[in-house]
Amino acid sequence: MKRQQGFTLIELIIVIVVLGILAVTAAPQFINFSSDARESTVKGAQASIQGAMQLVYARSLVNGTEDAATSTVTTEGGVVDTVYGYPAAAVNGIDRAAGLGSDWSRYDSGTSPATNSASEVAFAPTGQTPDFTGADSCHVLYTEAADEDTPATVVVNVAGC
Repeated sequence: MKRQQGFTLIELIIVIVVLGILAVTAAPQFINFSSDARESTVKGAQASIQGAMQLVYARSLVNGTEDAATSTVTTEGGVVDTVYGYPAAAVNGIDRAAGLGSDWSRYDSGTSPATNSASEVAFAPTGQTPDFTGADSCHVLYTEAADEDTPATVVVNVAGC
C-alpha cells in the first residue's frame, strides 16, 4: 500500500500566519518609497546648486571679480549674475548656473513662485510649496553672499518630503 504525503491543514495555516506577520513588518519599508524618492531628489538638487555655486565662484576668481558687489561670469549655461563672486539669488544667477529645469518651482518668500531677485530663494519640487516658518517642508534654500567675507549658503529641508 502506497502512503500519501502532503501538508496538513494546520501546517498550511501556520505558514500563512508566518507569511502574514512578515508582510506586516516589511510593508512599511516599501510604502515609504515615494517620500524617500522626494528626499533624494531634493538632496540631489542641493548638490547641483552647491556644485554650480562653487564653479561660478572659481570662474569669478579666475576673472578677478570675486570682490565685486555685482558682476557676471560666462558659463556654458550662459551669463550668470554674481554677488561677491557667487551666483545671485536671481533667475539669471543661481537658476541659470544650477540649471534645475522645469521640475522645480522657485520661491523667494514662500508664498508665491518667485519672479524677481531676492537675497534668499528656495527651490521645491513641482507640487511642493516651501514652508519658511515651519519644519514641515521639502525644499533647498539658497542664500546669496552677503559680503566679501560671507559666502553663499545652501541648506536643504527634507522634513516634509
